[in-house]
Amino acid sequence: MPPGKGFYGRQSRGGKSSERRMAPLYLLAALPVLGIVAWLGMAFLGGGDSTADPGAEASPGSDAQTGQPKPTQPPIAPTRNPAIRTGGTNEGTAELPANPPKPDIKEYLIAGGNRFELPLTAHAGVEDDFGTDRGGGLKHAGVDFSLVGLKNAIVESACAGTVVETGADEGYGLHVIVDCGAGFATVYGWLQTTRVAQGNLVSKSTVVGMGEPDGFLHFEIRYNGVAVDPADFVQIPGREVIPWTPTPTPTQTPTVTPTKEPTETPTPKATAKPGQTPAGSAGTGPPPPPPPPTETPTMGPPTATPTITPTPTRTPTPTRTPVPPKNTPTPLPRSQ
Repeated sequence: MPPGKGFYGRQSRGGKSSERRMAPLYLLAALPVLGIVAWLGMAFLGGGDSTADPGAEASPGSDAQTGQPKPTQPPIAPTRNPAIRTGGTNEGTAELPANPPKPDIKEYLIAGGNRFELPLTAHAGVEDDFGTDRGGGLKHAGVDFSLVGLKNAIVESACAGTVVETGADEGYGLHVIVDCGAGFATVYGWLQTTRVAQGNLVSKSTVVGMGEPDGFLHFEIRYNGVAVDPADFVQIPGREVIPWTPTPTPTQTPTVTPTKEPTETPTPKATAKPGQTPAGSAGTGPPPPPPPPTETPTMGPPTATPTITPTPTRTPTPTRTPVPPKNTPTPLPRSQ
């Protein structure tokens, strides 16, 4: 290129050319360096919002990057020592038999049973499960739901039925018992107050009482007077129930009676004549073939049997009985 004709020649510096000037190369090379310096400055001096507290940490219930609250996780209630709770170790206990009575399979939750539902709309988790060993041969006969941190905990009937008992004792505190029918009954123990009386009809939405704040609710299901695991009939948090599919009954295949094979009739041996070797004895040839079967003549059509005409029987002509002769009168003697 001739001198003075390039972008950086005299024509370009004169300002008369309409061509665009190119940036100096040293400025283009300095851009990456400026980016690195800016990044280091933000790292050491602290970037972001100037109003934020550099020493502040994200709250446990919020996202560390966005600061937005996370979805509420289902609370898990800590298991409290029954000895320090109201009722002690005998709270809601019973002697559970080894073979308790079992209801129909359709009553179970795995088979779609819907007789029961949870008696609480809100709780703080499960403190104690069914079957916990309490010593002395006693087992926990229900499920204890924690009410820690809850106020005005409403307790509803878990089934439709009739209130058969309201009262207080050492094992269940202030409690309500509802007869659910079909041999079932439900128990609601350690209430603060009751809202029903004996003989009242209740449904699944009927409030039977109020739970004690920071206390617990003892929920129990009985069948024929024996406590059964509530998790078999209602969904307990933390104990997932897998639906049950009934096993189809296999169709029995009829037994096939084997047909006996016909027994082969042995061929009679021919009697050897004097001076001859019997057939089949050692040193002789194969036995003679059996005689051919005698052909049975085919019978023709049956001969027509002539029909015999019966001979008519002659009826004899009756013989006429002769008429007896008339008596001839004897003449009287003549007088002389």
